[in-house]
Amino acid sequence: MQMSGESDMQFFAVVAQRSSLTDAALELGLTASAVSRRLARIENRLGVRLLDRTTRRLGLTSEGEAYLAAAHDILTRIASVENAISAARGDPQGLLRINASVQAGREIAPLVLAFLRRFPQMQVDLVTEGRLVDIVAGGFDLGIRPADLVERDMIALSVGRPQRYAV
Repeated sequence: MQMSGESDMQFFAVVAQRSSLTDAALELGLTASAVSRRLARIENRLGVRLLDRTTRRLGLTSEGEAYLAAAHDILTRIASVENAISAARGDPQGLLRINASVQAGREIAPLVLAFLRRFPQMQVDLVTEGRLVDIVAGGFDLGIRPADLVERDMIALSVGRPQRYAV
């Protein structure tokens, strides 16, 4: 698959829509000769003539009509996929698995509830245990631990202010 396929389809759609090398060149910000050369490269790559050219007009060949219809379909599908992906990036969605001590679970429960109200497409699985669990092996996205119990190879961020205890 050639990487230039999508841009060639977009280019061809503009040229076919304008029905004029000069008009297409103006829209594309190119010279008419640059448009003509690129069009010739596309036709050579495909091995067919896509447009009949006269000094005044461009006309689609039957192959050009088929290529344009396919290009519109493909470009529409690409735009649809990109829009869906962009929309999904807007708000988080899915399942977030958190492992924490019982005490840490109590501390973050109000934050989890606020998070769920803000992002209703999210689900949170908050597992509290009285023992340390390997969060990677357990399939957790996040583990909340006291700083001195974090493994050296883990990425750690402070989530609260330092606490001191007196006994």
